[in-house]
Amino acid sequence: MAYIDWSTLTDDPNNSEAKQATKDYLQEIRHVHTDVDLMDFMIREIEGKRVLDIGIISHSSAYIERSDWRHDTIVKGSSYCLGIDILETLIGELKDKGYNVRCVDATSDLFLGELYDVVFIGDVIEHVANTTGLINFARRHLEKDWKIFISTPNPFSRKFFKKFMKQGLVITNLDHLGWIIPINMMELGRRTGTKLAAYHLIKKYPPFSGFIKKIAWRFSPVDYSFPDYLYELSSK
Repeated sequence: MAYIDWSTLTDDPNNSEAKQATKDYLQEIRHVHTDVDLMDFMIREIEGKRVLDIGIISHSSAYIERSDWRHDTIVKGSSYCLGIDILETLIGELKDKGYNVRCVDATSDLFLGELYDVVFIGDVIEHVANTTGLINFARRHLEKDWKIFISTPNPFSRKFFKKFMKQGLVITNLDHLGWIIPINMMELGRRTGTKLAAYHLIKKYPPFSGFIKKIAWRFSPVDYSFPDYLYELSSK
């Protein structure tokens, strides 16, 4: 299906036909993965690639020390990786451990001096005020054929719905500024001159459970079963 830019169809963002065209496009580019988890998926995408990993520390040193620290997985799976974050002290500690890292504001106009095939922005975009600046920074550092992957929580998932029903008010990470749902990512792509080529729903299910889920999705929203969105912006 051809990419949809609502502003070429109408000057009214509430136009019903433009909304329907956008919905059709999003349903077409939605990809459901039940045989891998998010990082398994990313390992396939970065193999043999030069990668820029944005927001590598994930808040504190406690995340670095975990066996499933995402940056370590990306470093091992790529041909070359630079990791960046704004937490200067912890970046210094990682440098001392031999990691190729820099303390950089990824919403700035800075150019790092090198280009990459893939940019991974893992659970960062919901924390920043300048979301267009973040995407523009990523795009500035990419080769001709490129991909940007952006993971972020899915507010429509069972995980958050259960919290809402139980608590009446969902309290999530206190550093979050907002949710980025698929329609928001389409608009961010439009404003930054990039393209939302796909959005991925990824969660590894046992074979039988996955089969039951696929039946259930005929009667309920697919997105409800997945705690995260993984957006793919692409040059193609």
